[in-house]
Amino acid sequence: MKRVFGVMIVLLLAVSFLAACGEATPAEFTLSSVTVSPSAPEVGDTVTISATVTNVGEQSDDCAVSLTVNGDTDSKSVSALAGGASSSVSFSYAATTAGDYTAELSTPDDSATKSFTVKEEGVDGNGDGDGAVPTWHDGDYWVLDCSYANPGGKTEQDTCQLTVTVTGEEAVGEEACYMSHGEFTPAATRDAADMPLTLHLETADIWTSKAHLVYLQQSSAIAELPGLPSTVTWTLTGDYGWPFSDEKTWSGSVRVVAGVLDEITDLEFKILGEETITVPAGTFDCWHMVAYEPSSPGTYVNEYWINETKVKSVVKEIERSLWAGVETRELSSYSVS
Repeated sequence: MKRVFGVMIVLLLAVSFLAACGEATPAEFTLSSVTVSPSAPEVGDTVTISATVTNVGEQSDDCAVSLTVNGDTDSKSVSALAGGASSSVSFSYAATTAGDYTAELSTPDDSATKSFTVKEEGVDGNGDGDGAVPTWHDGDYWVLDCSYANPGGKTEQDTCQLTVTVTGEEAVGEEACYMSHGEFTPAATRDAADMPLTLHLETADIWTSKAHLVYLQQSSAIAELPGLPSTVTWTLTGDYGWPFSDEKTWSGSVRVVAGVLDEITDLEFKILGEETITVPAGTFDCWHMVAYEPSSPGTYVNEYWINETKVKSVVKEIERSLWAGVETRELSSYSVS
Protein backbone atom coordinates (compact mmCIF):
# COMPACT_ATOMS: atom_id res chain seq x y z
CA MET A 1 0.00 0.00 0.00
CA LYS A 2 2.83 2.40 0.87
CA ARG A 3 4.52 1.62 -2.46
CA VAL A 4 1.34 2.36 -4.43
CA PHE A 5 0.87 5.59 -2.50
CA GLY A 6 4.47 6.62 -3.24
CA VAL A 7 4.07 6.00 -6.98
CA MET A 8 0.90 8.10 -6.99
CA ILE A 9 2.72 10.98 -5.26
CA VAL A 10 5.53 10.87 -7.84
CA LEU A 11 3.03 10.89 -10.72
CA LEU A 12 1.11 13.79 -9.18
CA LEU A 13 4.32 15.78 -8.73
CA ALA A 14 5.36 15.12 -12.33
CA VAL A 15 1.99 16.23 -13.66
CA SER A 16 2.11 19.35 -11.49
CA PHE A 17 5.62 20.18 -12.75
CA LEU A 18 4.59 19.80 -16.40
CA ALA A 19 1.50 21.90 -15.83
CA ALA A 20 3.56 24.62 -14.17
CA CYS A 21 6.23 24.68 -16.86
CA GLY A 22 3.89 24.40 -19.79
CA GLU A 23 4.93 23.25 -23.22
CA ALA A 24 7.97 24.94 -24.79
CA THR A 25 6.93 27.58 -27.32
CA PRO A 26 7.67 26.66 -30.95
CA ALA A 27 10.65 28.10 -32.76
CA GLU A 28 10.09 31.56 -34.29
CA PHE A 29 12.75 33.23 -36.44
CA THR A 30 13.26 36.98 -36.71
CA LEU A 31 15.69 39.02 -38.83
CA SER A 32 17.85 42.00 -37.82
CA SER A 33 21.10 43.86 -38.61
CA VAL A 34 20.82 43.63 -42.40
CA THR A 35 23.98 44.98 -44.07
CA VAL A 36 25.26 45.39 -47.62
CA SER A 37 29.00 45.33 -48.36
CA PRO A 38 30.52 47.21 -50.07
CA SER A 39 28.12 49.99 -49.15
CA ALA A 40 28.59 51.69 -52.56
CA PRO A 41 29.18 48.85 -55.05
CA GLU A 42 30.18 49.23 -58.66
CA VAL A 43 29.23 47.12 -61.67
CA GLY A 44 31.33 43.97 -61.47
CA ASP A 45 31.47 43.88 -57.67
CA THR A 46 30.25 40.91 -55.66
CA VAL A 47 27.84 42.30 -53.08
CA THR A 48 27.60 40.53 -49.72
CA ILE A 49 24.19 40.79 -48.05
CA SER A 50 24.17 39.68 -44.41
CA ALA A 51 21.65 39.47 -41.60
CA THR A 52 21.24 38.09 -38.10
CA VAL A 53 18.65 35.34 -37.56
CA THR A 54 17.33 34.94 -34.01
CA ASN A 55 15.12 32.16 -32.65
CA VAL A 56 12.79 33.98 -30.25
CA GLY A 57 10.97 30.75 -29.43
CA GLU A 58 12.07 28.03 -27.01
CA GLN A 59 12.25 24.96 -29.20
CA SER A 60 15.28 24.29 -31.39
CA ASP A 61 14.60 24.01 -35.12
CA ASP A 62 16.01 24.59 -38.61
CA CYS A 63 15.33 27.87 -40.38
CA ALA A 64 15.14 28.56 -44.10
CA VAL A 65 16.26 32.08 -45.07
CA SER A 66 15.60 33.41 -48.55
CA LEU A 67 16.97 36.42 -50.41
CA THR A 68 15.33 38.13 -53.36
CA VAL A 69 17.09 40.92 -55.26
CA ASN A 70 15.14 42.41 -58.18
CA GLY A 71 13.54 39.06 -58.98
CA ASP A 72 16.61 36.85 -58.40
CA THR A 73 16.13 34.44 -55.48
CA ASP A 74 18.55 32.45 -53.34
CA SER A 75 18.06 30.53 -50.10
CA LYS A 76 20.08 29.10 -47.24
CA SER A 77 19.31 27.03 -44.16
CA VAL A 78 20.38 27.64 -40.58
CA SER A 79 20.46 24.26 -38.87
CA ALA A 80 19.26 23.45 -35.35
CA LEU A 81 19.12 27.00 -34.01
CA ALA A 82 18.40 26.76 -30.28
CA GLY A 83 15.76 28.81 -28.54
CA GLY A 84 17.06 32.32 -27.77
CA ALA A 85 20.13 31.85 -29.98
CA SER A 86 21.24 33.92 -32.98
CA SER A 87 23.22 33.13 -36.10
CA SER A 88 24.50 35.20 -39.00
CA VAL A 89 23.69 34.35 -42.60
CA SER A 90 25.27 35.85 -45.73
CA PHE A 91 24.45 35.81 -49.43
CA SER A 92 26.55 36.84 -52.42
CA TYR A 93 25.03 38.81 -55.29
CA ALA A 94 26.84 39.64 -58.55
CA ALA A 95 26.24 43.29 -59.44
CA THR A 96 26.16 43.21 -63.25
CA THR A 97 24.00 46.26 -63.98
CA ALA A 98 23.99 49.79 -62.62
CA GLY A 99 20.84 50.89 -60.82
CA ASP A 100 18.86 50.85 -57.59
CA TYR A 101 18.33 47.50 -55.88
CA THR A 102 16.32 46.21 -52.94
CA ALA A 103 17.43 43.13 -51.05
CA GLU A 104 14.46 41.32 -49.50
CA LEU A 105 15.24 38.72 -46.84
CA SER A 106 12.65 36.48 -45.24
CA THR A 107 12.13 33.58 -42.85
CA PRO A 108 8.82 31.76 -42.34
CA ASP A 109 8.08 34.30 -39.58
CA ASP A 110 9.70 37.59 -40.52
CA SER A 111 11.05 39.75 -43.37
CA ALA A 112 13.44 42.66 -43.80
CA THR A 113 14.68 44.83 -46.67
CA LYS A 114 17.83 46.80 -47.47
CA SER A 115 18.23 49.16 -50.45
CA PHE A 116 21.49 49.87 -52.23
CA THR A 117 22.71 51.47 -55.45
CA VAL A 118 25.13 49.94 -57.95
CA LYS A 119 27.10 52.51 -59.94
CA GLU A 120 28.96 52.23 -63.19
CA GLU A 121 32.56 51.16 -62.72
CA GLY A 122 34.90 54.05 -62.01
CA VAL A 123 32.31 56.69 -61.12
CA ASP A 124 31.92 56.24 -57.37
CA GLY A 125 34.75 58.46 -56.22
CA ASN A 126 37.11 55.59 -55.44
CA GLY A 127 40.16 56.36 -57.46
CA ASP A 128 38.95 58.68 -60.18
CA GLY A 129 38.49 61.98 -58.35
CA ASP A 130 34.99 62.53 -59.73
CA GLY A 131 33.76 64.26 -56.58
CA ALA A 132 31.91 61.40 -54.88
CA VAL A 133 32.98 60.62 -51.35
CA PRO A 134 35.55 57.79 -51.14
CA THR A 135 34.27 54.65 -49.44
CA TRP A 136 36.04 52.40 -46.97
CA HIS A 137 35.56 48.68 -46.39
CA ASP A 138 36.18 46.34 -43.47
CA GLY A 139 39.84 45.37 -43.41
CA ASP A 140 41.17 48.50 -45.12
CA TYR A 141 44.21 49.68 -43.19
CA TRP A 142 46.79 52.46 -42.99
CA VAL A 143 50.18 52.35 -41.24
CA LEU A 144 51.57 55.69 -40.08
CA ASP A 145 55.01 56.54 -38.72
CA CYS A 146 54.51 58.70 -35.64
CA SER A 147 57.12 61.17 -34.41
CA TYR A 148 56.64 63.20 -31.23
CA ALA A 149 58.89 66.12 -30.27
CA ASN A 150 58.85 68.12 -27.04
CA PRO A 151 62.26 69.76 -26.53
CA GLY A 152 62.89 70.33 -22.84
CA GLY A 153 59.97 68.11 -21.81
CA LYS A 154 60.01 64.81 -19.98
CA THR A 155 59.68 63.06 -23.33
CA GLU A 156 61.85 65.02 -25.72
CA GLN A 157 61.45 62.58 -28.60
CA ASP A 158 59.36 59.47 -29.27
CA THR A 159 58.77 57.35 -32.36
CA CYS A 160 56.31 54.52 -32.98
CA GLN A 161 53.95 53.15 -35.60
CA LEU A 162 50.18 53.43 -35.65
CA THR A 163 48.20 50.82 -37.61
CA VAL A 164 44.58 51.84 -38.22
CA THR A 165 42.16 49.16 -39.49
CA VAL A 166 38.50 49.60 -40.49
CA THR A 167 36.43 47.28 -38.29
CA GLY A 168 32.84 48.22 -39.12
CA GLU A 169 30.31 51.02 -38.94
CA GLU A 170 28.75 52.79 -35.97
CA ALA A 171 26.85 56.06 -35.63
CA VAL A 172 27.99 59.04 -33.58
CA GLY A 173 24.76 60.75 -32.65
CA GLU A 174 22.73 60.76 -35.86
CA GLU A 175 25.72 60.55 -38.21
CA ALA A 176 26.81 57.28 -39.81
CA CYS A 177 30.52 56.61 -39.30
CA TYR A 178 33.24 54.17 -40.16
CA MET A 179 34.74 52.70 -37.01
CA SER A 180 38.48 52.00 -37.04
CA HIS A 181 40.81 50.47 -34.46
CA GLY A 182 44.33 51.77 -34.01
CA GLU A 183 47.31 49.98 -32.43
CA PHE A 184 50.48 51.84 -31.35
CA THR A 185 53.70 49.79 -31.64
CA PRO A 186 55.31 50.26 -29.21
CA ALA A 187 52.96 52.24 -26.97
CA ALA A 188 53.21 55.94 -27.78
CA THR A 189 54.80 58.12 -25.06
CA ARG A 190 53.30 61.61 -24.75
CA ASP A 191 53.53 64.47 -22.23
CA ALA A 192 50.08 65.63 -21.10
CA ALA A 193 49.40 69.25 -22.02
CA ASP A 194 47.56 70.27 -18.84
CA MET A 195 48.72 67.68 -16.32
CA PRO A 196 52.21 66.82 -14.99
CA LEU A 197 51.96 63.33 -16.45
CA THR A 198 53.75 61.24 -19.02
CA LEU A 199 51.18 59.09 -20.75
CA HIS A 200 51.44 55.89 -22.77
CA LEU A 201 48.84 55.33 -25.50
CA GLU A 202 48.24 51.70 -26.42
CA THR A 203 45.16 51.74 -28.67
CA ALA A 204 42.71 54.22 -30.18
CA ASP A 205 39.24 53.72 -31.64
CA ILE A 206 38.31 56.30 -34.28
CA TRP A 207 34.92 57.26 -35.73
CA THR A 208 35.06 58.92 -39.17
CA SER A 209 32.02 60.40 -40.92
CA LYS A 210 31.03 58.29 -43.93
CA ALA A 211 29.48 61.23 -45.75
CA HIS A 212 32.11 63.87 -44.97
CA LEU A 213 35.36 61.95 -44.36
CA VAL A 214 36.30 63.86 -41.19
CA TYR A 215 36.93 62.68 -37.63
CA LEU A 216 33.98 62.88 -35.25
CA GLN A 217 35.26 60.95 -32.23
CA GLN A 218 38.32 59.18 -30.83
CA SER A 219 38.63 57.04 -27.71
CA SER A 220 42.09 56.09 -26.45
CA ALA A 221 43.36 53.47 -24.02
CA ILE A 222 45.98 55.19 -21.81
CA ALA A 223 48.00 53.04 -19.43
CA GLU A 224 48.14 55.73 -16.71
CA LEU A 225 44.35 56.29 -16.80
CA PRO A 226 42.94 52.76 -16.53
CA GLY A 227 39.18 52.70 -16.70
CA LEU A 228 38.92 56.50 -17.00
CA PRO A 229 37.49 58.25 -20.06
CA SER A 230 40.03 59.41 -22.63
CA THR A 231 38.07 60.79 -25.56
CA VAL A 232 38.23 63.51 -28.19
CA THR A 233 34.93 64.58 -29.77
CA TRP A 234 34.53 66.94 -32.72
CA THR A 235 31.22 68.80 -33.11
CA LEU A 236 31.00 70.37 -36.57
CA THR A 237 28.51 72.80 -38.08
CA GLY A 238 27.78 74.14 -41.53
CA ASP A 239 28.86 72.56 -44.80
CA TYR A 240 31.76 70.63 -43.32
CA GLY A 241 34.15 68.07 -44.75
CA TRP A 242 33.65 66.34 -48.05
CA PRO A 243 33.44 67.48 -50.83
CA PHE A 244 36.63 69.51 -50.36
CA SER A 245 37.36 72.64 -52.39
CA ASP A 246 39.80 75.56 -52.31
CA GLU A 247 39.17 77.98 -49.43
CA LYS A 248 36.19 76.01 -48.09
CA THR A 249 35.56 76.73 -44.39
CA TRP A 250 33.37 75.48 -41.56
CA SER A 251 33.13 75.83 -37.79
CA GLY A 252 33.13 73.47 -34.86
CA SER A 253 34.53 72.62 -31.46
CA VAL A 254 36.68 69.88 -29.97
CA ARG A 255 36.08 68.41 -26.54
CA VAL A 256 38.97 66.62 -24.82
CA VAL A 257 38.23 64.39 -21.82
CA ALA A 258 41.16 62.66 -20.10
CA GLY A 259 40.61 61.58 -16.51
CA VAL A 260 39.62 64.72 -14.57
CA LEU A 261 40.40 66.98 -17.54
CA ASP A 262 37.37 68.14 -19.55
CA GLU A 263 37.96 71.01 -21.98
CA ILE A 264 36.09 72.37 -24.98
CA THR A 265 37.83 74.55 -27.59
CA ASP A 266 36.11 76.38 -30.44
CA LEU A 267 37.79 75.83 -33.81
CA GLU A 268 37.58 76.98 -37.40
CA PHE A 269 38.46 74.62 -40.27
CA LYS A 270 39.70 75.60 -43.71
CA ILE A 271 40.86 73.91 -46.91
CA LEU A 272 43.95 75.82 -48.00
CA GLY A 273 44.04 74.10 -51.39
CA GLU A 274 45.67 71.16 -53.13
CA GLU A 275 49.30 70.18 -52.51
CA THR A 276 51.57 67.38 -53.65
CA ILE A 277 53.49 65.86 -50.75
CA THR A 278 55.90 62.97 -50.34
CA VAL A 279 55.76 60.59 -47.36
CA PRO A 280 57.33 57.15 -46.85
CA ALA A 281 54.39 55.51 -48.68
CA GLY A 282 54.95 57.61 -51.80
CA THR A 283 54.00 60.91 -53.44
CA PHE A 284 50.34 61.96 -53.36
CA ASP A 285 48.11 64.84 -54.45
CA CYS A 286 46.29 65.99 -51.31
CA TRP A 287 43.85 68.48 -49.94
CA HIS A 288 45.53 70.53 -47.18
CA MET A 289 43.08 71.06 -44.32
CA VAL A 290 43.88 73.14 -41.22
CA ALA A 291 42.19 73.86 -37.88
CA TYR A 292 42.73 76.98 -35.77
CA GLU A 293 41.17 78.91 -32.92
CA PRO A 294 39.00 81.84 -34.12
CA SER A 295 41.20 84.33 -32.26
CA SER A 296 44.39 83.06 -33.98
CA PRO A 297 43.64 82.28 -37.64
CA GLY A 298 47.34 82.21 -38.54
CA THR A 299 48.26 79.59 -35.92
CA TYR A 300 47.26 76.09 -36.92
CA VAL A 301 46.55 73.67 -34.07
CA ASN A 302 46.05 70.78 -36.50
CA GLU A 303 46.96 70.12 -40.12
CA TYR A 304 45.83 67.27 -42.36
CA TRP A 305 46.81 66.24 -45.89
CA ILE A 306 44.08 64.02 -47.37
CA ASN A 307 44.34 62.00 -50.59
CA GLU A 308 40.98 61.18 -52.22
CA THR A 309 41.96 58.78 -54.99
CA LYS A 310 44.45 56.16 -53.79
CA VAL A 311 44.76 56.39 -50.02
CA LYS A 312 41.22 57.73 -49.43
CA SER A 313 42.36 59.05 -46.05
CA VAL A 314 44.95 61.10 -44.21
CA VAL A 315 48.45 60.93 -45.72
CA LYS A 316 50.02 63.28 -43.17
CA GLU A 317 48.84 64.86 -39.93
CA ILE A 318 50.36 67.37 -37.50
CA GLU A 319 48.85 67.63 -34.00
CA ARG A 320 49.91 70.69 -31.95
CA SER A 321 47.16 71.05 -29.34
CA LEU A 322 46.50 67.67 -27.75
CA TRP A 323 49.92 67.12 -26.13
CA ALA A 324 52.61 69.32 -24.60
CA GLY A 325 54.71 68.69 -27.71
CA VAL A 326 54.02 68.26 -31.43
CA GLU A 327 53.11 64.93 -33.03
CA THR A 328 53.59 64.26 -36.75
CA ARG A 329 52.16 61.19 -38.50
CA GLU A 330 53.15 60.16 -42.01
CA LEU A 331 51.76 57.29 -44.05
CA SER A 332 54.26 54.45 -44.55
CA SER A 333 52.00 51.77 -46.08
CA TYR A 334 48.32 51.09 -46.72
CA SER A 335 45.81 48.71 -48.25
CA VAL A 336 42.36 49.87 -49.39
CA SER A 337 39.73 48.00 -51.37
